[in-house]
Amino acid sequence: MSGRWGLWALVVGLLAGCADRERASTADGRLTATPAGIDFQRVAVFDGREAQVTLRNVGRARITVDEVWVEGPDGTYLASFTHEGPHSLLPGSECGLKVRFAPLEPGALPATLVIHSDAKLEPILRIPLQGAGVDAWARVSPHKLDFGRIEADSSKTLGVRVENPTDMPVEVSTRLLGADQGEFAIEPVTLGPGETRELPLTFNPVKVGRKSVALAVTPCRGCADVPVHVAAEALDRAVVAEPTELDYGGVPIDKDKKLVSRIRNISTEPMQVTRLELEGRDVSFSHAINDFPLVLQPGEAREWELRYSPGHMGPAEDVAHYHVVSRRNPTTSVPLKGHGGAAELCISPVEHDFGARPLGSKTSIVVNVKNCGSANGGPLKISSMDFQPDPAGPSQFNHSPLPVPHTLGPGEEVNFKVFFEPTREGAATGALMLATNAFNAGVVRLDFKGLSERHAPCQLAVTPAALNFGTVPPRRGAILALKLQNVGTDLCPVKNIRLRDDGGGVFRMPGGELDGVVMYPNDWFAFQVAFNAPATGGSFLGTVQVEQGDPANPLVLVPLQAHSQEACLVPTPRFVDFGVARKDCPPAPRQVNYLNACSAPITVSDVRLGPGTTDVEFSLRSAPTPRPFTLQPGEAFSAEVEYFAQVSGMNVSPLFVDVGDLPQPLLVPLLGESSKRVEKTDTFVQQDGSKVDVLFVVDNTASMVEEQPRFVNALPDFVNTALTKNVDLRVAVTTTGIAPESNMCPGGADGGEAGRFFPVDGSRTRILNHRMPDLATRLQGNSQVGQCASVEQGFEAVRRALSEPLVSSADDPRTPMPNDGNAGFLRDEAALVVVFVGDEDDHSPDSVDTYVRFFQAKKGEFQPQRMTIYAIAPTGVACSTAGGEGTRYAEAATRTGGEVLSVCAPDYAPLLRNVANKAFSPQDRFPLSELPDPGSVSVRVNGTPATSGWSYEAATNTVVFSPSPSPGARVQISYRRACQ
Repeated sequence: MSGRWGLWALVVGLLAGCADRERASTADGRLTATPAGIDFQRVAVFDGREAQVTLRNVGRARITVDEVWVEGPDGTYLASFTHEGPHSLLPGSECGLKVRFAPLEPGALPATLVIHSDAKLEPILRIPLQGAGVDAWARVSPHKLDFGRIEADSSKTLGVRVENPTDMPVEVSTRLLGADQGEFAIEPVTLGPGETRELPLTFNPVKVGRKSVALAVTPCRGCADVPVHVAAEALDRAVVAEPTELDYGGVPIDKDKKLVSRIRNISTEPMQVTRLELEGRDVSFSHAINDFPLVLQPGEAREWELRYSPGHMGPAEDVAHYHVVSRRNPTTSVPLKGHGGAAELCISPVEHDFGARPLGSKTSIVVNVKNCGSANGGPLKISSMDFQPDPAGPSQFNHSPLPVPHTLGPGEEVNFKVFFEPTREGAATGALMLATNAFNAGVVRLDFKGLSERHAPCQLAVTPAALNFGTVPPRRGAILALKLQNVGTDLCPVKNIRLRDDGGGVFRMPGGELDGVVMYPNDWFAFQVAFNAPATGGSFLGTVQVEQGDPANPLVLVPLQAHSQEACLVPTPRFVDFGVARKDCPPAPRQVNYLNACSAPITVSDVRLGPGTTDVEFSLRSAPTPRPFTLQPGEAFSAEVEYFAQVSGMNVSPLFVDVGDLPQPLLVPLLGESSKRVEKTDTFVQQDGSKVDVLFVVDNTASMVEEQPRFVNALPDFVNTALTKNVDLRVAVTTTGIAPESNMCPGGADGGEAGRFFPVDGSRTRILNHRMPDLATRLQGNSQVGQCASVEQGFEAVRRALSEPLVSSADDPRTPMPNDGNAGFLRDEAALVVVFVGDEDDHSPDSVDTYVRFFQAKKGEFQPQRMTIYAIAPTGVACSTAGGEGTRYAEAATRTGGEVLSVCAPDYAPLLRNVANKAFSPQDRFPLSELPDPGSVSVRVNGTPATSGWSYEAATNTVVFSPSPSPGARVQISYRRACQ
């Protein structure tokens, strides 16, 4: 009732206002107030209630009300005029006031309304005020709301609890603040006495991310805001896959691989997953999962295995779909990919026991790593390779360098060494860890162990004490050797045998550095050191180092010395290899031929053997005497050396020739190996006949009147056979003449071609090939060499033709004839066929063995099948035009797998066709390097034993195939060596 009364009084006051009239000067006004007192009764704290007060002038004079105020609790009451003034009242007029009661605290709050006027008798009018404050405002809880993390496009509602503990109604209002307030919604409410309600705050995220928002709750009219902190985040998706993609990499066709697919609920709400299915792009992917439907609790993760079993080679793809009850993301998809065919690791050994080793030794084991995956399986990558630390101290194991990452294609392999270098007594272990991308081996552990023992200091003898290579022509090389022998009574470990100084790159160790050897008393071994003379020549020094197990003298240094310059004296061969011999049957002596290749005489002062590994093993059997002697231009001499083969192992000594124009002697290395082994294997690779260099050596003596025309007439058949077989052919002609005989001889050399190709004067093209038109006619022209010489030296002619300086020079510097060199004929990649044509046997100065070895060396010391000799010469069948028997030609042909055809035949065309067919076809005759014991010969072709299709021909010491092995076939002929 009091509230309604106050409102009515306010309306009346506003309508009436305050009058302002002339005031009588002799009368006084009197002011009254209605009501005389106000009881606001109970009002909620922070709420308010107003009442109207009417002031009336009941006197006889005008009254001016100056001001009004309330005396009482600060801030609780407020009094004010309802009219702006001036507040003058004529007798009988009224003026309105309003008083507002707004309690700031609970309890009785009395006060007095004071009205001041200019009345003379009663200027102050007091009106009592009464009211009680009531603690009537809503309690708000909680003060923080956390919506957690939910998917965008979803909805979540949390409640704000508001409670009215009083018996009065409370009006609660709300406001949202912050940049993201638009994604939240809440309504205000009025609480009745004692009522409790929850105000629903709804989060409807649209954008992904954390939200910036706060809720302000006003718990009553006029109350200060109560802040409620709101935390919320919107996610793009609630269920995520870990990892987001499954890449199986390469997997072999006959294998399968399983990977774990995990899904996680990253939201704070439970999420239902109904099923998992594969899209079905490739049947190579599969699963056997029956766990659905399921509910993922907040933060929960579940995982399953998905399998890839490649059903085909090459790439494969599919997609796994997890179906989720979600408006925004109804599926969580996981791409799957793999590759049929993979890199696979094969490694051996995976463990090794080095056994007991002396302190200071170095022992190695070779570890083989191979990518044994399928051809399209991709590369194998070794990403790291390290020994684990040894808790006992510095590691006693290490490995040879292998740059990582190291990649191996399918089928490729790599070897590296693991070393045991004991530095302290006792047992030692080491673990080498390899990290790879192999299908079956991500990390591989290789275990090694050993035991180290202490021994007496080494007593090592080095022979020779220094290596002197003498003189080696530029761009040539030579090999000598050092011998290490344990002359003590205890084990002697040596290691890290290597070049300490390679002389600027000219010295090297052909067998590679030696990691370590443990020698028993009186044991010895030898290793080779090579000198490669640079094109510029010069003098060079170097050093070989040997570390030995002797703390007082741990390092042995062996000096190296070499000189290089062009030399007039040309040795053939440039080294002599006696091969593997037996003590009970040393090899036959060998010859070295020395030719003066210059245009001036030279003086040879000595021929001698220098210091070697074992000086008693080689001997100079013969050499020209007396010495010194002079060698004219084009003259030659031979030195014969023998090897006794009495000291087991490799033996090397230098054969030196002291020449007046050289500061150091000319070197020809002598090599031999003595072995108790009687078994030997000769290995051949079948030629394909696609590239062949053919040299015809035609007898140009006077007796060739009948034979030369037959040979010339038969050449077209030879050429046609070659062209029919599509041979990449080079062909040249020289004569058996060495010394000039008569200016009646054609070609410009007076019958003394001495290995130069005919015609020496260049009147016709001297080196022919299969692309030239009229090849047969050109070859016929070059083969008409005349009949004016007197001595047949076919072997010597070929040796000179294929020797420096002729073989590599366009011009022979020793002769006045221009452009008479043989450069451009001999190709490294081509087979070499030499065909001798003559009516008398060869009369060259050196042995057949010397020449054959020289010819074979032109195509590789261990590839004799690439050089074949044929001859149209006298055989055992006598005829009127043949001068004796061609025994030297026959021996050379037999040793190289060729044949000798009778010079007595009336028509050479069938003979030359036969030569061409054999020379340009796969080889069917394989000469053995040594004589076998009868019945000991066995044959393997490409690693498979061959029990038929071949026979051993004792007369020629040759294995003959029928049919021939296919081109490229690897032929191994094993036998027990007979003592010759």
